[in-house]
Amino acid sequence: PDGGVRDAMTLILAFLALRLVVSLFFPATIDEAYAIAVSRDWSLSYYDHPPLGFSIAQAIVWLTGSTNIFVIRLPFILAGAASSWLVWDITRLAYGQRAAYWALGWFCVAPFFFISSGHFVVPDGPLNLALLATLRLVLPDLLSPDKGLRAARWLAAGFCFAVALASKYQAVLFGASALLFLLASPPHRRLLLSPVMWMTLVVGALGLMPMVAWNAAQDWISFGFQAGRAADDGTHLHPANFIVTILGQIVYLLPGTWAVMMWMSVRGILRPTPAADRIFGWFVVVPVAIFLAIALISTNSLPHWAMSGFVFGFPLVGRWCEAMYEKYRRWIDLAWRASVVGIPLLALGVGLQASHAVFTRPFFDTAPKQDLNWQMQHWSVLADRWEELGAPNAVVTVNWMTGAKAGHALGPGVAILPLDDPRHFQFLERPEHAAAIAVHPSDVGDSTAVIAEMLRLLEAGDYRTTGEPQVLRQMSGTHPRFEIVVIPVEPES
Repeated sequence: PDGGVRDAMTLILAFLALRLVVSLFFPATIDEAYAIAVSRDWSLSYYDHPPLGFSIAQAIVWLTGSTNIFVIRLPFILAGAASSWLVWDITRLAYGQRAAYWALGWFCVAPFFFISSGHFVVPDGPLNLALLATLRLVLPDLLSPDKGLRAARWLAAGFCFAVALASKYQAVLFGASALLFLLASPPHRRLLLSPVMWMTLVVGALGLMPMVAWNAAQDWISFGFQAGRAADDGTHLHPANFIVTILGQIVYLLPGTWAVMMWMSVRGILRPTPAADRIFGWFVVVPVAIFLAIALISTNSLPHWAMSGFVFGFPLVGRWCEAMYEKYRRWIDLAWRASVVGIPLLALGVGLQASHAVFTRPFFDTAPKQDLNWQMQHWSVLADRWEELGAPNAVVTVNWMTGAKAGHALGPGVAILPLDDPRHFQFLERPEHAAAIAVHPSDVGDSTAVIAEMLRLLEAGDYRTTGEPQVLRQMSGTHPRFEIVVIPVEPES
């Protein structure tokens, strides 16, 4: 490919269109439903994350009056397209247009960046966009450290870094990567003496203020939650979780992309020629190494935690593809063509199965056990039957996950009261001694056991039933997908 501006824009717009099509059919995931449900009450920060991602969802609902998931996803999809442009532009600046086009191409087809951070209502999209913008602003000065720092660019970068910090806690590791890079590179070490550098850091630190203020008022609950996810008791190693984390990263990035990133990043630190290799190498290696270490001592780590580091590996992948294309032309072309067709089709297929059961309806009378479960499906039957159920202003759920799906389906005005692990729901307004409906999903035909378990949990949670349990069926056309047990309840006192 030539990789000029026109080629880059064509590819970016093509994948923007693909994400829009996928979004039309993809139901809200649990994380998306949760973000929408808990952001209905504005907060300075949130139990799980800094405020920006959730606040964007809240702002779209307020501006449009719509809780349609396609509408709420639009700014996140546009952020994915803008991140694509920055990946191209950063690589162009460092290695030229041909390498930039390859970097852009592999970024577009990487499953995590195509379907999750470039699509879903999650903090990763704003985080990646802000981090890429931060580096793009200062990259010219980092590539030519002898020419001094342009204060306006660095202060603008500080603002972008503040946005990243207000998006997701992983942004802190970008700052750690930058510091280690500056210390490890003799030509850049003197930049630490510049007042511009420290003014930039002060501006960036402003992004932490909302989380610090909110956590201080809540006994540092969010910081404690994240620290608890990062490690167990610290006395045992978990090699199985370490391997699962690496395999997850490989799936999220594609195997060849992951392998090239890891090789080129380590090589960039050990043999930093050209200088850009060292920059990208440090920004990849630091968060990846930290989260792999966490995966070794924890069973709660997730593969996508390191993606804010891997996003800076795409310029290195572009550089490798440009250098090795003639040698490995057949394999690179084959991998690219398979990915550019397969990844969007896979995402669309999952969305169509989740929303319409297109692959199981012709062969099964009801959803098979192997079908995508309630976490990936609409809960529209709950909203459709809510008036018949008495339309109370509260829903009791087992935990935040079922609360998220119920809250998103029912919209504002219905409080979510999880019995356990409430996450941010515990900070939302709760009605006083209100009648409620307890809900829980079930596989088709398994509702009897679910009812018995729900009655036990409700009694333990000091709720008493006020009516007979009912079972609602979520359908795709005439095809039953799963059931929702509903039990009228009220508090014991």
